[in-house]
Amino acid sequence: MRAAAEVRAAVAAAAALMALGLPACGDAAPGLAGGGHPTRAASPAGPRVVRRIEPADLLPADLDLVVRVDVARMREGLGQAASDELARRALDEVPDEALESALQRADVVWLGLRLADLEEGDRVVVLEGRMAGLTPDPGRWEPAPAAQEGGAVDRVAVFDRRGGVAGSRADTARIIALGDRAVALVSAVEVSSVARLLRDGPDARRGDPAAEGLVSLDLRARRLPPYLARRFPSIGALVAGVARVRAVASLHDEGVRLDVELVGVDAAGAARARRFLEVLRDNVEEGRYADLMKELSIEQVESTVRLRWLFPAPLVLALLSGRSPG
Repeated sequence: MRAAAEVRAAVAAAAALMALGLPACGDAAPGLAGGGHPTRAASPAGPRVVRRIEPADLLPADLDLVVRVDVARMREGLGQAASDELARRALDEVPDEALESALQRADVVWLGLRLADLEEGDRVVVLEGRMAGLTPDPGRWEPAPAAQEGGAVDRVAVFDRRGGVAGSRADTARIIALGDRAVALVSAVEVSSVARLLRDGPDARRGDPAAEGLVSLDLRARRLPPYLARRFPSIGALVAGVARVRAVASLHDEGVRLDVELVGVDAAGAARARRFLEVLRDNVEEGRYADLMKELSIEQVESTVRLRWLFPAPLVLALLSGRSPG
């Protein structure tokens, strides 16, 4: 499924900078230049305050995993060739036409997913950068009715598929252009949620990855479905004790460092997670992986577990080049 491919790409990027996960909509990305007309609510009598939407404001709180990729910093730190290779590998995971033109113009990409519905592919993708000149295909997309009734939003253009027909639930059903600054691709189930954000403003509890490093993520952990919790009670108890996970992968002279903050629902939940991670680290015996696991430090402070893991430069280069590490 497309959603599973997107998650594999996003998780790989956060852990080892192997992929940059982007979904596809099968059409060129939009912009205001040469294309649509902004959709705006009718102005009430009297002064009107025009609200500026930031790209991350379009991520609703029901998406519990948000990954942020600093494409510009990746190009600067890894070079254009390596960044293009990462993008190419990610696009290979997507079964239909990818947004290559939008990716080439993007400085930052956000991918929001709901883990409980991975197979269905519910998600929102936002690309921020130099989007001037990108327009949706008028044969497939048409300006949508006013999607932000009740509020005035600065330079927003909204497009829906002509006929409202999408190939699958995971396909992009709505495209939103924030002037020439950003483009959002919204799957069908998330259309109403994103329309609410345009109308009412951003969700306070939305995923908010740190604006640091090459890749960062923010995950709000949820309990396993009951049938899985009954089948795997130990894992169910472990997951139930975790409230949130934040991670940042950053580039250093020695390689790529992964900093993770795991927040437990309480100190006991954090302790279960810490012990589980320590067992994983201390029981790897194969040489090349044992050396890598030695670089993983784990510490607990009250209800928070902090991990720091250095991936040496030779390993990162091997991953980027497609060679087998070691």
